[in-house]
Amino acid sequence: MSTAFLVRVQLSSGVERHYLLANDVEPGLMHRYQTREDWQEVIIDALINVPLAPYLPSKKITPPIGTAKVMGVEAVDLANVDNKVQRTRSQFIMAAIWKKQSALANYNFLHHDYDKWTQRQIQADVDYWCNSKHHLFVNLVTKWRCYRQRQRLQAELRK
Repeated sequence: MSTAFLVRVQLSSGVERHYLLANDVEPGLMHRYQTREDWQEVIIDALINVPLAPYLPSKKITPPIGTAKVMGVEAVDLANVDNKVQRTRSQFIMAAIWKKQSALANYNFLHHDYDKWTQRQIQADVDYWCNSKHHLFVNLVTKWRCYRQRQRLQAELRK
């Protein structure tokens, strides 16, 4: 059995989705899983970056990324996970950290080197999680960007 971690996250829109934890984050969580009863504590309520639309087979354009809140995690056999389940990105902040620092500090850690509109979505999401503020225009732009990414995927799959 190849163990992986399936996280249930909530997006700032309220939508819940499942993702596999990023490959480079798994070893640390695996160590906790094997050695501690409270292994989930480090990831529950964490803020984590996730793709909001599919990746393209060509990898030409990265999908929009957002920051979600981890609602649950379970260890699963990777063979039993649908191959359409995407992986989170590597950037995450434990709840014990993000709840104590400013939205700006959290954003500065999570925004990485993404494109401008993804950085704006991450900033809007962090502001939502830290300050309960909605950013309707940024969310609308991201919704459109996700739609465009799905169109690109369909076009690539037709080739």
